Amino acid sequence: MRALSQALNRRHPTGARHLYLPFVGVTGERGGAGLGSAMLRQRLDRADADGLGVYLEASSARSRALYMRHGFEALGAPIQVADGPPLWPMWRPPLPTSQERNIND
Repeated sequence: MRALSQALNRRHPTGARHLYLPFVGVTGERGGAGLGSAMLRQRLDRADADGLGVYLEASSARSRALYMRHGFEALGAPIQVADGPPLWPMWRPPLPTSQERNIND
């Protein structure tokens, strides 16, 4: 666990206030029903309202694709520790809130 924690800390962004989402997930039988996206949207809306970027590590190609659909970008090569799965560090900058978008349109 220490090696994982150290590897994650080395890649975690510094210097900018942000929201960190260490875990987002649903149980296997509920996957693909939009629950993960709904939970993610709720946190992203709050981060946008607060003007915060969002950082997370995707633990699978499927979750990475989901996060990319929500505006995240990969931050370099995946983090790999021993026999663990690759973890892709990802970042999403704050987006204008729907109210701000309406004012600027």
